[in-house]
Amino acid sequence: MVFVGASNITYAQSKKKTKKQLQSQQKSITRKINYTKQLLKETKHKKNSSLNELSLLRNQVKERKQLINSYGNEIALIDNQIKNNTQDIQKLESDLKSLKEEYSELIYQSYKSRDNFDQWMFLFASKDFYQAMRRMRYLREYTEYRREKAQAIEKTKQQLEEEIKELEAQKEERLGLLITKEVEAQELEKDRAKKQVSIAKLQREEKALRKQLRKQQKEWDSLSKKIQKIIEDEFRKKSPSGKRIPLSPAEVALGNEFASNIGKLPWPTSRARIVSKFGKHQHPDMPGIIVNNKGLDFRCEKGSITKAVFAGKVTKIFVMPRYYKVIMVRHGDYFTIYSNIKDVFVKEGDMVKLNQKLGSVWTDPNTDETILHFELRKEKVPQNPQKWILRR
Repeated sequence: MVFVGASNITYAQSKKKTKKQLQSQQKSITRKINYTKQLLKETKHKKNSSLNELSLLRNQVKERKQLINSYGNEIALIDNQIKNNTQDIQKLESDLKSLKEEYSELIYQSYKSRDNFDQWMFLFASKDFYQAMRRMRYLREYTEYRREKAQAIEKTKQQLEEEIKELEAQKEERLGLLITKEVEAQELEKDRAKKQVSIAKLQREEKALRKQLRKQQKEWDSLSKKIQKIIEDEFRKKSPSGKRIPLSPAEVALGNEFASNIGKLPWPTSRARIVSKFGKHQHPDMPGIIVNNKGLDFRCEKGSITKAVFAGKVTKIFVMPRYYKVIMVRHGDYFTIYSNIKDVFVKEGDMVKLNQKLGSVWTDPNTDETILHFELRKEKVPQNPQKWILRR
């Protein structure tokens, strides 16, 4: 009995940990879904759909599926716990039955022996002192054995009651999760319907959309050329011949430290959703629409603040069509670029710290979208920022 109990405790602790992880995952996904709802609400009154809105809806559908799967996994865990608890209850019921039968036999034998001899007479009938001592010890052990049996019955009954109570709680929890899962499934269908409506709108406006994307691509290319020129000028500073000068030991050290933080950098804005990923790729929901992004586009709330993802020096602040104000921060031979900035909180030449506020993100009055365009480069070569920032 002790061995089985210890095994069940270890098993329960292991399952509890897994269940805790699932519940933590559910909270995280729910926060993302609620934040996406908030972002979509900001542009709800606008008639025209956008690729950014479609990206948010696609994320919403994906995360709703993840949430439903997580609830399904938790239900499976509870089913397993219910199965194990049911087996434990059956074992305890069997143990209790055996203990009661043994105890009944003891009581019956005690009752029978009461008529045959008295305990005192049993002792006085001893041949000698040593036999009397042995008989006294026997009677004491017999009494103790009966008491232990009675305690074992009581303990087993308590265990059985606790197991039954836990089983009922698990069944109730399972029912609650099934209801929640069904609600999320209904919400998923609504999200899918909204996504299809958005796709249909964009398909009707495909000609205008392609024109808009061509314009956007030209703006991306213009920004990229401007950044490359600034970086080239930065490396040629103070060189009489106009040739590139080597990095200082401090710049080399800063660049190495930056490189060692791949996958660990904070997001450039506290709360956001990625609506356009790095590189050249076909849009997942719009066949024939090609997107070529040199960085990441983060959709965030109105009034959001962008922060430095690493310590460095503000090398350039400039204005670009569509990208409003742009801030470039140097980290040795690496650069981070923050675009679509409305109000700038730093100036060129400033040394900034990790997570220092750089500026507020601009909100497009035509779309009500607040989008931070973020790039990361090693010298002039664009890097995929998603590989560098923390995974969320």
